[in-house]
Amino acid sequence: MNYKQILLIGTFILALAGCVGVTPDGRGYNVSIPINVINTTVGQNFPQSQKTNYGTLMIDKPNLLGKQGSNKLGVGTTFTFSNMFIPNGIKGSLNLSSGLRYNPNDRGLYLASPMIDELTFQNFSLSSYITPQIRNMIGDIIAKQIIKKPIYHINSMGASFVRGISVENGNVVLTLGL
Repeated sequence: MNYKQILLIGTFILALAGCVGVTPDGRGYNVSIPINVINTTVGQNFPQSQKTNYGTLMIDKPNLLGKQGSNKLGVGTTFTFSNMFIPNGIKGSLNLSSGLRYNPNDRGLYLASPMIDELTFQNFSLSSYITPQIRNMIGDIIAKQIIKKPIYHINSMGASFVRGISVENGNVVLTLGL
């Protein structure tokens, strides 16, 4: 083998060692999924528009973040809410905390049980016209839309070995085993 091949193999082994670890009980392997890969998958499903009784809600591309020291992912997104009283729309942002779930039927990872951390409007003068019911409705609709689509798909070969999914210290971790 030449120098380039040895360097390539060494780099691959180091990258693999940084992402894979043995579970504490020694019965499987933990594999971290990089957040930037997850965000690329999530971005393919957005923006989305949702019509409601109160108006139209346009949800922009959400961004997932690992929360250090937490077993939850942080999810942030922006949105625009418009209706006949606010034709140009009011922009806002929503921050959620969410766990994960795995669906073996479609081999997808989904956000689970999102909790609204913060809902803000960028133009506070208009936000006084938004009732608490509409604010709650906006947060609920965004949370429900975000959890409908998978955030990541596991390839068919690896899907049969999935034994668990978790968020550990801000990282998405798959546990693979026999």
